[in-house]
Amino acid sequence: MILTYAEIICAAVLSLGMPNADFACTHMDTIIEVSEEYNLDPVVLTALIHIESRWTPRAKSRAGACGLTQVIPKFTRKFGYTGCRMLKRRPKLAISKGGQILSYWIKNYGKGSVKVGLCAYNAGYRCRGNHADKTGLAYSKKVLKYSKEIYAHMTVGCEHCEQSK
Repeated sequence: MILTYAEIICAAVLSLGMPNADFACTHMDTIIEVSEEYNLDPVVLTALIHIESRWTPRAKSRAGACGLTQVIPKFTRKFGYTGCRMLKRRPKLAISKGGQILSYWIKNYGKGSVKVGLCAYNAGYRCRGNHADKTGLAYSKKVLKYSKEIYAHMTVGCEHCEQSK
């Protein structure tokens, strides 16, 4: 039996015991599609959603960030405004909008650096140089660390993984 990449990531998410893992798995195909559209690593996008909302679609922060990807609606104007109500009720839209915004930060601010792009996704334009935002940098490290954990669990139980490395 050959598994799709979405199924492999899903199995890793389930084996990690991620909160709302079943819900995450139902949206894994969307994560793959959005990642392909915006040239993102689907494992990083999966980790970002886990860190941002623990896969709770109606999540809302004190700062006004909404949905799975915790997008702040007032900052979405350049990407086509999306309100909180829509982000909380439409998980696919939240994943797409978060992917679009992350891609923007990686390409235009991080100059291809996922680490800088993740920092900027969290802290905006304060993520480069000697005085980079400490909260944004910690966020970036947290998402990347969780990405590594997902990757590690993607090979657990895989009989042919050693051969393909």
